[in-house]
Amino acid sequence: MTLRQKILLLGLTAIVGMAFGLWRQHIYHAAELDAVETMARNGEAVAALSAVAHELQRERGFTTYALAGALPPATLAEEIARTDAALARLDRTGLTPPNLRAILAALRQAVTTGDLAPLVARDDFSVMLRMIIDEMARLAREPAATLAREEVAAHAHLVAMKEFLGQARATVVYWIANPRDERRALDSLMRIKTLFDEEQRKFALQAAPRLKEALHARFSGPEVEATLETLLLAVADGRLPERLDARAWLAMATVAIDRLFELENHSLRQIEAKVASRLDELRGEITLGLAATLAATLFVAALTLSATVSLLRALQRTLSGMERIAASRDFGSRIPVAAPDEIGRIARSFNELLEIAEGLLREKEHLAATDPLTGVSNRLRFAQVLAEEARRKRRNKTPMALVIFDIDRFKRINDSFGHNVGDAVLKHLAQLVAAQIRSTDFFGRWGGEEFILLLRDESCDAAFATAEKLRKLIADADFPSVGAITCSFGVTAWQEDDTATSLIARADEALYAAKQNGRNRTTCDRPPGTGCPGLAACGRPPVLPLALAEAAHRD
Repeated sequence: MTLRQKILLLGLTAIVGMAFGLWRQHIYHAAELDAVETMARNGEAVAALSAVAHELQRERGFTTYALAGALPPATLAEEIARTDAALARLDRTGLTPPNLRAILAALRQAVTTGDLAPLVARDDFSVMLRMIIDEMARLAREPAATLAREEVAAHAHLVAMKEFLGQARATVVYWIANPRDERRALDSLMRIKTLFDEEQRKFALQAAPRLKEALHARFSGPEVEATLETLLLAVADGRLPERLDARAWLAMATVAIDRLFELENHSLRQIEAKVASRLDELRGEITLGLAATLAATLFVAALTLSATVSLLRALQRTLSGMERIAASRDFGSRIPVAAPDEIGRIARSFNELLEIAEGLLREKEHLAATDPLTGVSNRLRFAQVLAEEARRKRRNKTPMALVIFDIDRFKRINDSFGHNVGDAVLKHLAQLVAAQIRSTDFFGRWGGEEFILLLRDESCDAAFATAEKLRKLIADADFPSVGAITCSFGVTAWQEDDTATSLIARADEALYAAKQNGRNRTTCDRPPGTGCPGLAACGRPPVLPLALAEAAHRD
């Protein structure tokens, strides 16, 4: 692809990118809008659930009263009709809890036949109401409910408060109608009062300040105070107020429950208002955002086309130089500078960068491949060269040998003369060996006082001769501050099934053997049975115990 095509493609990419950004913004806003609309639908569902919960609580109170024989059947029938109407509204949201209608139908049938105890009826209604509250809690946990999560959760606690107050209403009715079963009614009422207080505490933690203020303002009055005082007296003293009849209690407790229901409606209106406000705000943001993005897209498209045409004309003068450099990867080349315009300035700056890059690359390559103390190749560079040679040997089957040597008792030099003298010995040794090897050989520092020499296209015998030559050269040399030192050498040759790792391992074994056999000698590792005529120190060294080998290598 030519530079002209790349610039055109860049301009097209910019335009497509802006269009893609516009599309992504639309998708994002659409997803957020869908979440808010889902929350609005969930708000309607919460309202329907609240209505069903309220009517079930009322029906529970009337049912408990009817089972006690103190309520006209017509009153219960009217409440059943109200509950069914609320259930029909809930059915339209598609969120009616499973089995709710089946449980309610079975309960009503048992009430009709008189086969149901009042407290059992209360508990069955409580199961259905718990299903309603759980469904509200589930809606509050949905990802789409993030906008009004706390409000919906507070609303669920409010419904639960009303539910436990409804249970208390039914329990007291039962207590009044069955005074002999006072113990059972009291135990039940104590549990219900505890749950009511806990839901009130959670509501106070979750609700917004305005909703908590609304609770204090609306959940008040003589009937509410009398209801709560009755429950408190029953729980604290184990008795009901004197002359409290079922009808008066039912009317009083119903007022308190209705007050909580009014607060529920207030809470729902707040949720609906918040969702509606966010919905309007979001629609405005979407309109404004899409308009701004569209304008920016058109502006960038026009600017991109204009800049592309101008840039193509200017770059034509330097195109050949840049193509040459890009093709050759030669950082020593330079772009011809002919024009004084912006492209000429770019070309001059680019040439300066090429000079800097060239120098940095040379420096980096040198530092990456050189041992900083001795100036010879480091272990990383040697390993790279050895791996390349190993691949070549597997292809052409030519010989190759490896020599590893290190300074005998080098630790004593450091201990006796100091590390600075030890470093000077290493540098002098590296210079001495580097001056004696051929240009085709590759020499490096393997680590510490250990050095390694790769002899390309040489046999083990030739490598042994080279190692002996170097050993004698080192032994006869004079080292500053130290005098004479000696080195032990390990030699091995490339075998057909070798890898770089196995070749180094055999040379190491030979070096260990040279150390064990007295140091200042050369040991050649050869395959068993091949012999090594003329090389007195040659022969496969024994496998040393690990501790002994490490000790020999360290010293």
